[in-house]
Amino acid sequence: MHIETVRFERIFDVQSGTFSFEAGGKREFGVIFDHKSVPDAGSTFAVVLDEPGNWQTVAGWRDLSTARVGLKRSAWAIAIDLLFDFYFVLIPIPALALVLGGPWAALGTFGLMVLGACAMVVGAARHNRQIERALRAVRPSPPRAVTGPDILARSGDPTAPAH
Repeated sequence: MHIETVRFERIFDVQSGTFSFEAGGKREFGVIFDHKSVPDAGSTFAVVLDEPGNWQTVAGWRDLSTARVGLKRSAWAIAIDLLFDFYFVLIPIPALALVLGGPWAALGTFGLMVLGACAMVVGAARHNRQIERALRAVRPSPPRAVTGPDILARSGDPTAPAH
């Protein structure tokens, strides 16, 4: 899990939740938060990437101007996906165990499948909780105060605006 703080200087190529952006002179293409959220240009976000530098692996995000945290996949979504997958696996595997090993083998197989599914949902919930805590811990950097050396540096800079 890698956290990056990024100020979206320019957002472009927005299509049904997929967007591209430019920040710090770099461009990233085809970024997806959750197919509903697209940041505004000029906003600053803290983003959790599963792989550092790979914007295709976004796991969570937070607009630093709010406390709201977004997650790529909730534990509920994973549980619902498992229910659909379970439907295709629940009948053939215990049936095969019933034919090859009898009713106790089928019951044991079914129990192991349910336990595995529960472990996956609990693991996803824990992972999401870690992401949420990490994103809530990121604080926006305060605006930098202009100091005396900054003013002196600007006065010697021919490109600095005149006052």
